[in-house]
Amino acid sequence: MHTLLYSGLLTLIAGVSDTDFEIYKKIIERLHNSTWYVASTILMQSILTAILTEAAYNLFIRSSVQRFWIKGWMKRRNLTPIKQRMIVFQSSVGIGNGSNIYSLPYQQLCGQIANALRNQLESGESDLLEIFADNVPPENLERLKNQNFQNLSNEEQNDLSIIKEQVLNQAEKGLDDLQITLAKLWLRLDLYFSFLIAFLILELLLTPANKSVFNWSDGSENEIIALLVSAISGFLAPTIRNLFVNILYKK
Repeated sequence: MHTLLYSGLLTLIAGVSDTDFEIYKKIIERLHNSTWYVASTILMQSILTAILTEAAYNLFIRSSVQRFWIKGWMKRRNLTPIKQRMIVFQSSVGIGNGSNIYSLPYQQLCGQIANALRNQLESGESDLLEIFADNVPPENLERLKNQNFQNLSNEEQNDLSIIKEQVLNQAEKGLDDLQITLAKLWLRLDLYFSFLIAFLILELLLTPANKSVFNWSDGSENEIIALLVSAISGFLAPTIRNLFVNILYKK
């Protein structure tokens, strides 16, 4: 099999003139150079877009967006009064200045919430549980509050264990709902914002050449290629940013 392939390759090369061979060689070299140039440009622009996006998120965007979205999530669950619920949420989940919790990536934020829910379940507090386990009867939450102040019989302890399990299951469902809501939000927002940053980077890079990515009057091939490169960079940037974030916040 290898002998046949080798013979066929020699025959093919032998049937090509030196001039044609040089032309093919130049085409391959040009394709290689162009591919490397485009690939390296896409990679560098994707990395730069990811870094700038994460910097913008850390400065103000993530905190503002997540605060607004969590408030809206509570409104959809008919949790009132909203202002008091937000205060409870911040004080129960946050450390130090409770508002800092909104600046965490949503995965870490949901992890903080999960820990706070388990702590409240064991300590008998229920302020945060009332937000996430809103379908639990109020009398069950009241029993959790009084669990440390009663001398319980074995039967009562079994009943309390069942209540704890029910409350925890409901709270985890509420937390899952919030996490899915935030995940969908950031999936869309990451993509839109990365496209915006990528095109702004391209605009800044083309400005010294007196060109604009938003000017279609020229319609040259170079501008079209630049637009495609930025579009691909914006598409890849969220993946690169998530990789950086996972490495940065990995414990």
